[in-house]
Amino acid sequence: MKYYKVSIFYRGKQQNFIIKSLNKAEAIIDAKKNYKGLLIKVEEVPMPFNEKVKVFKDIISNKLLRKKLHYPSFISSIRELAVLIKAGISLKDALEDIGKNTRDRLIKEIFLKAADAIDSGKTLSDVFAEYENYVGGISLAMIRLGEKTGDLVNALNYLADIYDNMYQNRRKMIKALRYPIITLIAIVVAFVILILLVVPKFKAIFEQFHAKLPLPTRILLSIENIMTNYGLLTLFIILSIIFLIIFFYKTSFKFKYKTDQILLKMPLIGSIIEYATLHRFLLTLSSLLKSGIPLLDGLKISEGIIENEVIKNKIKTIINGINQGRNLSEVLKETNLVNFIALRMISAGEESGELDSMLDKAAQYYEERFQDIIENMQASIEPIMLTIIGSLVLLIALGIFLPMWDLANAAKNA
Repeated sequence: MKYYKVSIFYRGKQQNFIIKSLNKAEAIIDAKKNYKGLLIKVEEVPMPFNEKVKVFKDIISNKLLRKKLHYPSFISSIRELAVLIKAGISLKDALEDIGKNTRDRLIKEIFLKAADAIDSGKTLSDVFAEYENYVGGISLAMIRLGEKTGDLVNALNYLADIYDNMYQNRRKMIKALRYPIITLIAIVVAFVILILLVVPKFKAIFEQFHAKLPLPTRILLSIENIMTNYGLLTLFIILSIIFLIIFFYKTSFKFKYKTDQILLKMPLIGSIIEYATLHRFLLTLSSLLKSGIPLLDGLKISEGIIENEVIKNKIKTIINGINQGRNLSEVLKETNLVNFIALRMISAGEESGELDSMLDKAAQYYEERFQDIIENMQASIEPIMLTIIGSLVLLIALGIFLPMWDLANAAKNA
């Protein structure tokens, strides 16, 4: 979500408001709906200070304590909502029925609040906007699309499909990373135990040498000294750094953009982010075009579901190009958003008048590449894990045994 400064001329005075929205187009719609008067200007602004304070509180209290969205329950509830609406039941009654019968506390809270909000004249998207931190921007974008087109059922079914795909991919990633993570934790725990229990026993012996110790030994002694005397302080500093990274990632556009840029350049991680994001973007755009949404509007809506700022910036460039009357494939080529295979598919779709179906095929292509990375992730991570494990074992071995060998050589020469 972004923040926009809205200037409205009402009763002879100019009034300024800050609103939160997916993009500028949605901000204009929200401004016209919520405020009276003549809309003069809408411009994007940095996150206000009070919102930064809110994010700060959210990180402190909610990241550890807040209710987590249970994906299977959310997917099931969204599908049930679509079925009930299709059966002719009013949206308010459908939300109440699901909210009262679900066991998930977060879903119960969202759905019952949505039912009350609709009774007071608000829309479903208004409530989902309040819970965006839980349900994600894609939920808000798809529900707003359903309200805009009048086909909320298809929008909900499509939203459920997206989340089901995301949930299955997450399970595959967790399964692929389970063994490497357990192995890494085991070696780190073993390393810490050796540092805290074994190294101190050799420390007294090393001090008797009265000679310059080898570098690996000095590194081990330094680590042992930090863990023994400054362990809690070190842990506090590490947690503070993690907190500050999360805080600035959520509140500073420049920091988020730079971080997203670094993540995209990282081996394996960059490919996972790129393929997953492009699959979701192309699939959403394809569905929007099939629903009769114009290309430009579809791009603006699809932009709202993108979290990576580098990719989002490229989509903004594409939107500007389409505004100038240029072809989608032409602008895609300039921005280098997709590779040549997907570009050829999209170009062929434009020429044949079947852009929606070719976008769908391009999305499937990126989905296949994403799945291929997930399936081979363990094999890709193993060399990294072996390098880390080997480095730690080598450090301990050299740090302990090099001085012992020097001592043995000194004893022989004596």
